[in-house]
Amino acid sequence: MLREWITHQLTPAPKAAKRLGYLTEAIAIQERYRRCRQAWKTHLDRSRRFVLWAAANCPRQNRITILGSGGLLDVPLDDLAGDFQEVVLVDIVQTPTVRAWAANYPNVEVVEDDVTGLVDAIAAGTVPETPPTPRIPEGDADMVVSLNLLGQLPLIPMDHVAKDRAAAFAADIQRQHLRALQALPGRVCLITETAREWVADGKVEETEPALGEIKLPEPEESWLWDLAPAPELEPDRDLRLKIAAYGNFFKK
Repeated sequence: MLREWITHQLTPAPKAAKRLGYLTEAIAIQERYRRCRQAWKTHLDRSRRFVLWAAANCPRQNRITILGSGGLLDVPLDDLAGDFQEVVLVDIVQTPTVRAWAANYPNVEVVEDDVTGLVDAIAAGTVPETPPTPRIPEGDADMVVSLNLLGQLPLIPMDHVAKDRAAAFAADIQRQHLRALQALPGRVCLITETAREWVADGKVEETEPALGEIKLPEPEESWLWDLAPAPELEPDRDLRLKIAAYGNFFKK
């Protein structure tokens, strides 16, 4: 906890994102990765391989934009930087570690941006009735990858709306993300959680939908992510995510 607090104090981030807890969450993910590295390995390996497969099948390779680049744990940056003329990494906060890593590649750009279009308004105390249509940074890329992001987008904004609105508001955020992706001129690679499972003694005790009532087509690949093996969140239960992956989601 002390290391996380020190990192938070020393890491620059947009004020609104920091106020709402996005930097805290980014640091917490890195710390959970340190603790759960082995449990995450399959998921991270499969995410990286799938992104490379989707990128290799993209007819043009001028620019690729990664939405939800995070700590680059699931981003095959070295390969993408070698294959594409330009790689754009987009997340709401970009840590010094990520910036230093990206600086090794002259064709990699790091962008801090809110892909929900909500953060500044919520930080100012104004929550819209419905989420806006977000702007995708560098969305004119040959391929845009929404990387383990769709299920996560509503989690912090949901805390700032009334409980009776939260589920519908979350689903609207996710629908707006998909609409924004669909409007892009290039291909879209989508990797997302679809459900969260609580597991005890190898048996699923509880399942929570990660995308509300949104129904996705049959994925090209699917796997499980052991996100928080016991006792990470609960002493006797694991939390795992069901992941779906699409190399060209809108068939462009």
